[in-house]
Amino acid sequence: MSFRTRLGLLVAASVAVAVLATSGAVLWIARNEARGALDEQIWDRVEFLRLGEDRLPEPIRFRPFGRNVTYDVMLQVIGPDGSVGYFSEQTLPVSRTDRAVAAGHRSRVHWDDLDADGIRLRAVTVPLGRRGALMVARPLTEVDASIHGLRNAMAVVAVAGVAGAGLLGFWVAGRAIRPMRRLTSAARNVAVTQDLDQPIEIERDDELGELAASFNAMLEALAVSRAQQHRLVTDAGHELRTPLTSIRTNIELLARADQPSPGGESDVPPESRPVLDPDERRQMLDDVLFELDQLTDLVAELIELATDQHSLGEPTVIDLPEIVSAVADRHRRRAGVEIVTSFAPCRVEASVALLERAVSNLVDNAVKWSPAGEPIEVSVVRDDNQAIVRVRDRGPGIDPGLRSLVFERFFRAPEARALPGSGLGLSIVDYVARTHGGTAAVVDTDGPGTTVELRLPLTPEADSPPVNAD
Repeated sequence: MSFRTRLGLLVAASVAVAVLATSGAVLWIARNEARGALDEQIWDRVEFLRLGEDRLPEPIRFRPFGRNVTYDVMLQVIGPDGSVGYFSEQTLPVSRTDRAVAAGHRSRVHWDDLDADGIRLRAVTVPLGRRGALMVARPLTEVDASIHGLRNAMAVVAVAGVAGAGLLGFWVAGRAIRPMRRLTSAARNVAVTQDLDQPIEIERDDELGELAASFNAMLEALAVSRAQQHRLVTDAGHELRTPLTSIRTNIELLARADQPSPGGESDVPPESRPVLDPDERRQMLDDVLFELDQLTDLVAELIELATDQHSLGEPTVIDLPEIVSAVADRHRRRAGVEIVTSFAPCRVEASVALLERAVSNLVDNAVKWSPAGEPIEVSVVRDDNQAIVRVRDRGPGIDPGLRSLVFERFFRAPEARALPGSGLGLSIVDYVARTHGGTAAVVDTDGPGTTVELRLPLTPEADSPPVNAD
């Protein structure tokens, strides 16, 4: 069953319930009003007939009320012993309550619905003191007929209303789901054509308009993600091509120099065979190993960029100095450099794996640029609501015009192209910072060298205990 059909049926059912409830209330009110009017008419006749009470002989004789007789009601007198002493046209059924009223055991007026020879009557029994009780009744035929006619009219109106509401519901449902159909068509078209440049025109400001706006925002995010993916693949292909070309060239040259012939002679003519001395061969092998290391680092960086942060664990509250200290100790052992550290106590909420990777990249970058024998400074400080990791080297520094570019993927300064590196280290630092609501930047340094900062939001002290980095 389609959504439009369900919505139309829901509207029809809602209208049906409302019409039935309204019809029931109207019939109940109309019946009470009609019976109330009939009771007033009967009581008027009772008051009129009671004017002739003083004419009733004692004991009660079977004679009319004289001038007080009314012909639009049925009446009878019930004696104290329960006998009917007078009746107008026919006797009315006498109940136990009516006899109690006539005998004086019940002083209140008694109203009741009677059935006399198939005719429904509305009757009242009024005490007459020691003379018994007066019973007056009038047929309910007019009331029942009017209520029956009203009920039939309400039934016709209800059926017509439900049918009209159903048709109107289908029409309204069609108008209501029109934007959803447009959204469905746009989503299907995007899935088929893979074209993300197809925003939906927003013509309303209600919930459906918000849905269309959210869909357009999703398309924009997907377009940006695709552009970034395309750029990453293109840049990665360019960066991979250089080491692969160098490796292939060196290996082909080595193969041509060492290719033997089946008889012990080389298949390559002597004049075309390169002559390599041991130093050149060693240099070429070193170049191959160097390019392989570069290729390995580049692939590792690409995997790091392509890894979903959710696969590295949910962010937890961690002690930032412990993370930075552990990274600094590893680099002291690995690179054999002097690293001076200073830490201020602070905690941040982050992924341990991502944060360790970012800090490690900062220290790697400083180790690469720091002159031999010069220390690297690593510190953790607090500034307002931020924790700041600062890494400083004593190298040549970065040109101020290039500071905004060093966090771009695969960007390498001209003087860095002869050094090992993929151009992705600081890009990952920037990615980790933005992922956790922080920033990464190259800041001014007093004296030679470069200082790079990683800023992350501080976690309030009331949060859960920190996670030990070890």
